[in-house]
Amino acid sequence: MTSVTPRGLICSLALVENPRNHGAYQGLEQLISRLRPAVAGFLLDPMYWSPDSDYCGPVSASLLEEVIGLMPPGFPLWVRITGRTAEQTIHICRQLETICRRLKYEGPLAWVDTPLFYHSNRGLPEHYQALLSETQFSLIADNDPQLIRKIGGRSKRKNVRTSILKELSQQVRLVGLLHRGDLQRCLNYQRAVRGRPGFQIYDAGERSFLERPSSSGVVSVGANLLPYEWRTITLASLNLDENHSGHPGRFRHLWETGLRVRTLQKFYRNAPTRIIPAVLAAWGLIQENGHGLTPEEKNAVDLILEQVPEP
Repeated sequence: MTSVTPRGLICSLALVENPRNHGAYQGLEQLISRLRPAVAGFLLDPMYWSPDSDYCGPVSASLLEEVIGLMPPGFPLWVRITGRTAEQTIHICRQLETICRRLKYEGPLAWVDTPLFYHSNRGLPEHYQALLSETQFSLIADNDPQLIRKIGGRSKRKNVRTSILKELSQQVRLVGLLHRGDLQRCLNYQRAVRGRPGFQIYDAGERSFLERPSSSGVVSVGANLLPYEWRTITLASLNLDENHSGHPGRFRHLWETGLRVRTLQKFYRNAPTRIIPAVLAAWGLIQENGHGLTPEEKNAVDLILEQVPEP
């Protein structure tokens, strides 16, 4: 079976709510079909894509069932389960596990959780031991200090402590970490898990990856817009692009591709959850979601469409 934590490009799939059908999302079949050849896996993360900044949203049973039906066999899928409490997170995991069992879905699948949203560092290894006892699948922890600062949590700390990650990594089905933050912390995390071959630490911040790529890969929202360009940059950064290593025009192509990716990232980075769906709607891949844009956001959409008028 394909690894649930492949090195490379993971796309945080744009989850755009259908304004006429609460709880449903637009364009999933089209988006997945378009993105699938370029990416190494998908992340389902309604918490990120919700227009409500106070929303704490794990993946619903209906969304998981729909996406599983669209997944090609053996394709890695990551699924948000974070709730408002430890108990709710375990309950969500049980519910989604039931869906997978009913559909006879065996993955590769990993649950994604931001533990400091609802839990302190203290007692976290015990909580994850309890969580993993409820599932046959793997778990990926998400270190997101900006989310904790923005919404607040029970923990005074905004980052998973290095010593706690080292202890957590002893649980063999905790298979990876999504990291946003400074380079030194990432290096400390890498040292903490060096006793776990195959444990992957992904950049969950695009700018960090573009400036100093990790050895595992990146979780990208911009891949919804430029999937093949992000794939090219990611494979080159990880030294995985062996097919064109000797091509005489390779370096110019990489430079031009990187410039395009960085340019678009600069346009959408202040409001990606509003700007990216608006671009997808302008391309006709989804319908307008009814959320108005500020003048600055409209200008960003226009600038992106000047660069990429069609998908």
